[in-house]
Amino acid sequence: MSSFNLLSLGTQAVRANQTALGVVGQNISNVNTEGYSRQVVHFNSVVPSGVKLEDVERVTNEFLTRQFWADNSSYERADTYTNLALEADKLLGQDITNASKTMDAFFSTLQHAVDEPAAIAHRELLLTEAHTTTARFNDLYSNINLQHEKINARIDDSIDAINLHAASVARYNDEIRLAEARGDSTNELQDHREVAIIELSKLTDLEVISHDNGMQDVHVANGQPLVIGIQASSLYTYSSEFHGSENKIGIDIAGTRTDVTAQMSGGTIGGALDYRAQVLNPTLNELGRISITLGMTMNDVQLSGMDLNNALGDRLFTDMNTTKAMRERVLGDTGNKGSYSYGLARITDVTRLTANEYSLTLQGKDEFSITNLTTGEVMSQDDFREVTSSIGDVSDNTYYLNESTGQLRLEIDGFQFDLDSRNDLVRGDKFLIQPTRRGAELIDSEMTDPRKLALASPIRANTAPENTGTGTITVDVTDISSQTFQKKEGELEPPVRIVFSGSGDALTYTAYNVKDPANPEVLDIGNGPVFEKPYVAGEAIDLGGYAATIINEPKAGDTFSFEYNTDGVSDNRNALKMSDLQHVDFLDAGSYQDAYSGLLERVAGKTAGAKIITASNKAVLESTADARSSVSGVNMDEEAARLVQFQQAYQASAQIISVSQKLFDTILNI
Repeated sequence: MSSFNLLSLGTQAVRANQTALGVVGQNISNVNTEGYSRQVVHFNSVVPSGVKLEDVERVTNEFLTRQFWADNSSYERADTYTNLALEADKLLGQDITNASKTMDAFFSTLQHAVDEPAAIAHRELLLTEAHTTTARFNDLYSNINLQHEKINARIDDSIDAINLHAASVARYNDEIRLAEARGDSTNELQDHREVAIIELSKLTDLEVISHDNGMQDVHVANGQPLVIGIQASSLYTYSSEFHGSENKIGIDIAGTRTDVTAQMSGGTIGGALDYRAQVLNPTLNELGRISITLGMTMNDVQLSGMDLNNALGDRLFTDMNTTKAMRERVLGDTGNKGSYSYGLARITDVTRLTANEYSLTLQGKDEFSITNLTTGEVMSQDDFREVTSSIGDVSDNTYYLNESTGQLRLEIDGFQFDLDSRNDLVRGDKFLIQPTRRGAELIDSEMTDPRKLALASPIRANTAPENTGTGTITVDVTDISSQTFQKKEGELEPPVRIVFSGSGDALTYTAYNVKDPANPEVLDIGNGPVFEKPYVAGEAIDLGGYAATIINEPKAGDTFSFEYNTDGVSDNRNALKMSDLQHVDFLDAGSYQDAYSGLLERVAGKTAGAKIITASNKAVLESTADARSSVSGVNMDEEAARLVQFQQAYQASAQIISVSQKLFDTILNI
């Protein structure tokens, strides 16, 4: 071999090993650089002799990288959901904010009023506890509803970050394309792009498609193109078409905007959207349902009683069917074309009320459909019975629709929906119905005067002292709105007396209107005269707005009379009815406290489940990260060994050049 060939061989080796030393140095200097992938050199022999640097490879594992993106997205989704759920769980469960605790205190105080209904001190304390209870529901609603703002802010920030990272991916695609064309290394550019994609995976699920030219496309929202080559689309947020409290997400592709909220999954966005749909909104709806049920049922009993002023009771809690409250339960789509005077939702039956939300869609001026947004059930007009006589005759699962006036009323699940249009009902117009959403916000304790607590019954029954039988009587109000109580405050209209006749199995009774005691008339409450009815012990006798129950064995000639309970200050019959409400299963979960406990258990269960999923996803992510790092990460021990190896090779190559030079000098000196 000539000295020239030896010189060429040494020069090639020096250059190759010098580059290899540079690559090792690059690896070592970037050992702490986030997203850096280690690089290795590949040598190849030269025919007939020598060496050349074939390639500087960026060491990655595509499967592990893609798995890392997916695991990263899953973890961020679970972590976001968990952190938000922990807030709600804490608010509902801790003693200082637990509404069940205040309801317990309210009913405990009510029991004192039952024991001493005339005591002003007990009445004042009861009003205080009523106010504390409503304030607790108000605070819970306010604090939990604040999460809407947090979620909106998180979504806004995440969308801004997605757009920023998407633009970075597109820019790196362009730089990689140009570098490939020049024949330059793209390893560092690919690292930077991968870091941007990792940041994207924290925010949402994504799909990455790699091309032979080195560029990568990124798709989100089940296939929507976020980055195609060197072009990046942009996501944006906007207020819901029904109200501004919930941000939705759209994508702008070449000027065409599409709603992708339902398709956004994974990452912090997916976690926030999942939490809003699965915990936040159902919690507010259930809190509202409990509040509405508590307020309306307590008011019903309070209105059926008599206060210390001998007047019929006023409401203890807010009227849940004010015009304002009914309007706020119905939200029209901002894109509606029709002209509507109002949409109202009136609560009609708390025992049938659910925590669900509904969407009503007009199919034309004479047709509609309603969708239960919670269960997904769709009901067409044919699923309801039509009422044609009067709008006032609408009851459960019926509807009234007047094309000429644009009036629509339907009743379902314990509420009545009313829509009034100034013109025809317009096909495609939509309305969101939230019967219970704001119940916990609206409930309030209206009463301030303890004397107005209606703890007594407004009616009392009297047993004639000359009765010879063993019959005893009780009386209970059944309809305080009847004419019996409404014609003149403080009196019954008309006064009534029951007189027994006959004997044994033929014992009967007759109810008389004794407005004129000298000329009693057989009582007629609209269902025919209460005349010579057979006596059945324990059977309620309907007397128009109230019912009497007689037990044991009256005798012929025995009489029972009824009058307004004037000055019945020690009467606690209505207070007992109020107290008994805490044990009534008005809601599908049971009593007021049962329903609240059920809500707390559901949120706590979801929170506990989310914590387990988060911990599991974190372990999976760390495992994937370790596996990925073992492939792509820099190992200082390995790099130190390679540094020594390439250093020695470099020095040996230099020796080849030195030997070549000496041989050449020897030839010249011969």
